[in-house]
Amino acid sequence: MTKHHDQPKRRPGRPKATGPSQTMVQILRTASFLFMEQGFEKVSLENVAQACGVTKASVYYYFSNKAALFTEALLFVLKIAHDQTALIVNGSGPLRDRLLEVAKRHMGNAHIDFETMMREASTELSEEQAARIRDGEQALHRLLAEVFQRAMDEGEITPFDPMLLSHIFTAMLTVRNRKEIVNDLQTVGQTAEEIVQLLWRGIEPR
Repeated sequence: MTKHHDQPKRRPGRPKATGPSQTMVQILRTASFLFMEQGFEKVSLENVAQACGVTKASVYYYFSNKAALFTEALLFVLKIAHDQTALIVNGSGPLRDRLLEVAKRHMGNAHIDFETMMREASTELSEEQAARIRDGEQALHRLLAEVFQRAMDEGEITPFDPMLLSHIFTAMLTVRNRKEIVNDLQTVGQTAEEIVQLLWRGIEPR
């Protein structure tokens, strides 16, 4: 008769996490909004905790300091921006229409200038943290560059450096923060239309 060995008992404790907790996601979502709205310097972990309705200790449980929270919050919002942009630019229809939709979506979200925010945080971020944020930013540029390259290959636009076009396009969208451009007389939608029209005049086939 074969003797069966007892299975080793599992150690007691919390079940293994399969992803970020609901509280962590809430903190990241709230922190990203505050950082994008107010910049790095004006936001504290206490501000984030109050806005989330959790204790400051809860924020520290997931993020050791402000730089760590800033890094993960920006990566969180950059990932969302990348995925939402990918759905639009990889969709159907003329490229011009897809670029206009991206412009409207991006400019519809009022936020502080990205480079200004990075300059504010530069003294607090480690080289690794800054590099991770920049890579998250570059992922969006790589996405747009691939779309521009595909349009060139198909003869929809004039050949240019696709990465240059990506940077030019996203840089043009930063006028959203200029009150002298987007105001009561000029809506976000109208400005987005003019930006895409201006870009398109430069890249449409001759």
